[in-house]
Amino acid sequence: MSSRRVRATVVLGSLVGLLLGLAGPAHAAPSPAPAPTPAATSTPLPEGPWPPDEILARPPGGVAPRALAAAGPSTTCPAAPFGVQRTAPGSGKTVALTFDDGPGVTTPAILSILQRYGIPATFFNIGVNASVRPAYVRSELVTGMVIGNHSWDHPQLPTLSASGQASEMDRATAEQSALTAVGSCLFRPPYGEFNATTLSLAQQRRMAVWNWSVDTEDWKAGTSTSSTWVERIYSRAVAGGSQAHPVILMHNPPAGVPATVTALPRIIDYYRAHGYRFVDLAGGTGQRASTPAAATTAAGLHVLIRNAAGNVIERTLRGSTWIGWSQLGGSVVGGPAAAATSSAGLAAVAIGSDNAVYRETVSDGGARSGWSSLSGVTTTRPGSGVAPDGVENIVIRGANGQGYLRQRTTAGWGVWIPLGGLLAPYAPSVAATAGGVLTVACLGANHAMYVKTRSGGAWSGWRLLGGSINSDVALSPTADGTKVVAVVRGGQNGYYSVLDPDGTGWTGWLSLGGSLASGPAVTRNGAALEVFVVGGDGRIYRRTATNGTAVTGWGGWRALP
Repeated sequence: MSSRRVRATVVLGSLVGLLLGLAGPAHAAPSPAPAPTPAATSTPLPEGPWPPDEILARPPGGVAPRALAAAGPSTTCPAAPFGVQRTAPGSGKTVALTFDDGPGVTTPAILSILQRYGIPATFFNIGVNASVRPAYVRSELVTGMVIGNHSWDHPQLPTLSASGQASEMDRATAEQSALTAVGSCLFRPPYGEFNATTLSLAQQRRMAVWNWSVDTEDWKAGTSTSSTWVERIYSRAVAGGSQAHPVILMHNPPAGVPATVTALPRIIDYYRAHGYRFVDLAGGTGQRASTPAAATTAAGLHVLIRNAAGNVIERTLRGSTWIGWSQLGGSVVGGPAAAATSSAGLAAVAIGSDNAVYRETVSDGGARSGWSSLSGVTTTRPGSGVAPDGVENIVIRGANGQGYLRQRTTAGWGVWIPLGGLLAPYAPSVAATAGGVLTVACLGANHAMYVKTRSGGAWSGWRLLGGSINSDVALSPTADGTKVVAVVRGGQNGYYSVLDPDGTGWTGWLSLGGSLASGPAVTRNGAALEVFVVGGDGRIYRRTATNGTAVTGWGGWRALP
């Protein structure tokens, strides 16, 4: 929870705590520092409700403790500084939106607004609340948000021993890791309160400690929807316009703060109008726009995307004419992916609000099957592709971080096949060549690209293709079906590489340029190869390789009308 400009009780042991944080291996447990005398108070603290059970979910029968094997230093997090940060990362004017105490009932509404605007945010979840609403935690990851650690049950950390503080951090990290296979690189102490022990423990766990510079005090509104509260939250939030790098504190407790949801679009509009760039506390603008999907059938070239309302919509290029958008329905948090199931139809695959995989077929005549569940729980958008023999393939990153494949043959759907690996939370992709080789591509936990192939029924191991990538991956056979092209986004520019069918040879990364706000979609289109992205202005752009066999003859980026 939060506010009072940090009651930072860096006590007499601060120098000792600093030495503990820097000496010895990062995983070494510190010697317990003397615990400060607990604050004797029975009245609410200035920064939020007390006791903290007012902001904790109450699961029936309590929560069984997670095994803490996943806790401790994260090898995927950068080394953390010692101290507390309060200014948004990045050059120029940057602003960071942060939401504490979730997940809560307003999490989906907040995510929907952030997706509509295409901006990042950081969610500092409480461990026990995450255990009660795991689907919301995964949805935060699916939509590209950064998740931080806000302790297990929101105590005043300076009143705890070193082992007590460590347990608060580790239980919350273990819960998040179990739900998403992603640990915490960021930590926000409850009430903004810390001491030297807090800072040392967080640093040892590679968690940067973040407080805030702008306090909306929105928690005081509770569940009120009064316009008075909305105006108060808005006015306090935009006061950060006097700062170059404000970090704005808002809340998302179990019961929600509806006034915050109402004020949020106006807060975003204010900072955009005043020239600010939105960042998360990990330092990135992230891949925030919905990644499009593309497929080619007899009816033409199809482009699909998730709109601001969470529905999948589709548009078709017939000849030289784009047909208007049509609704495929659904209420999805991730996706879609798309593949031509035959010469006369396509299958769309997306992630529902329960994080399960759903599929819908659409004939070239417009007939829809309706969305049906394929089970499976994922933390990214899916990838899909259809082999020349008609076998449909879907790949996901499972909740345990591993890759999974499911196939539909003439006999129906098989089971989810584990592909192993530890994937970053970006969408994997799959493609099949005419020679019967199946290729899966993904980003590893180190954000480099890997491919895995199946030929003659045998799988290879994961092969490293390199790159420092923060984007969904797209694969497609080339126009003659003999090779696979991999398309990714690196930084703000698009890149591609052409792979041999067995994944052992590749061209290296070649630039597609552009200013991209999403991952790519790629599909064969006759003799051509088509790539689609969302640009920095929110429009969908298309680029075509007219010689799709050799992947050459690229035209410029063109916006869809």
